[in-house]
Amino acid sequence: MKRSRYFLIQVIPVLFLTTLSFAQFQEEGIIQKITIKPSIGFEYFNRKIDLFTYNSEGDRWDKDGESTKLKSYFFTISIEFELQEGFSVTPIFGYSVSKYDSIIFRKLPFSIELDVGGIKGYIFGGEIKKSFFYIKDIEIEGIGQFVYYLGRKEEWEMPGLNVKGQAVGKPYWMRGSVGPVFTYRRSDYFYPYLYINFNKLWGNFKMDQIIQDINGSEEKKISGKSIFSASFGAVYEISEAFSFKGEANIMPFKGGVDLGLKIRAIYSFK
Repeated sequence: MKRSRYFLIQVIPVLFLTTLSFAQFQEEGIIQKITIKPSIGFEYFNRKIDLFTYNSEGDRWDKDGESTKLKSYFFTISIEFELQEGFSVTPIFGYSVSKYDSIIFRKLPFSIELDVGGIKGYIFGGEIKKSFFYIKDIEIEGIGQFVYYLGRKEEWEMPGLNVKGQAVGKPYWMRGSVGPVFTYRRSDYFYPYLYINFNKLWGNFKMDQIIQDINGSEEKKISGKSIFSASFGAVYEISEAFSFKGEANIMPFKGGVDLGLKIRAIYSFK
């Protein structure tokens, strides 16, 4: 229930602002003809994350925490609605496999270290894009995006015990990004761009341990080390209706760099 409330706190303001903007444009008669751009996409990122353990009172148990890697592959379906020229909203849905490197849970009945494999889950989110102005051939836009990953429950057998035991885990994470995009539009069909953005990832990994009548649980709070991203990409318009978008991004942090990749195929019709 706590997780659901937290998710709603994050999503409701985005939905409210989107609805308010849509209603305002309708009232002012700005929306004349909506352009719809459905797309399918693939994204991959490899990010260093910090893990912190909290007790039932909400106090941090481990002062320094620990670090591991989070690798995520996800496939998305999105539909961009251009409500007016230069302004669009895009709901995003998808399927993801997120993989964590070794994670240690120390507060269960028995301490365990899991080399967590790929955990399947679902992606929900949205994006808002607004074009502001041009400087010669360069278009300046602003993009804000929020993505929520809900992992499915996974079970692992506990080896080395005289009785049957298992660990049950369920993770989730969220990612929010916002920043300006600089697109070079001198060409008629090929548009390279630079996207500089604040990019934050956070979440939770809950683990339950069940060994006959002995139960225990522990939660790890997830926080991405990198909070800044620079993305280099391009849009290639194959025709008036079909275009292809590719993007590579780097996310530096103290002591290292995270990497990411995005690919999208976009179809446009009015």
